[in-house]
Amino acid sequence: MKFFITMVLILASGLFLNSCSKDDDAALPTITFTEAEGVANSQGEYTLTGHIHSDIRLSKVVITKQGSTTPFLTDDSTANNKNDYDFTYLITGITANTYIIMDIYNQANGKTTRQYLIHP
Repeated sequence: MKFFITMVLILASGLFLNSCSKDDDAALPTITFTEAEGVANSQGEYTLTGHIHSDIRLSKVVITKQGSTTPFLTDDSTANNKNDYDFTYLITGITANTYIIMDIYNQANGKTTRQYLIHP
């Protein structure tokens, strides 16, 4: 009987810890883009727009082009300390189908990553 009670307590604590980790996901920033995909103009430019929301104040937004190890843009000023942020970023140099990777960080080191496709 003692073994059964111990197993029930372990199972209950595991369920409790599991439900707490799901609450952490709710604290991650969310992002919505104005359009599902983009098309660059004849100069290879596209203005990426949308909205970021975070229950925890934002820290920064980092944008990287697919295949690059160096960020195309780091926004650690206009996005900083906001819970809601309407963004507009000019992306240049689009000569082929290119995925833009957006990393959104909050001040609790939570990170959300989204990709956005831009066609030439």
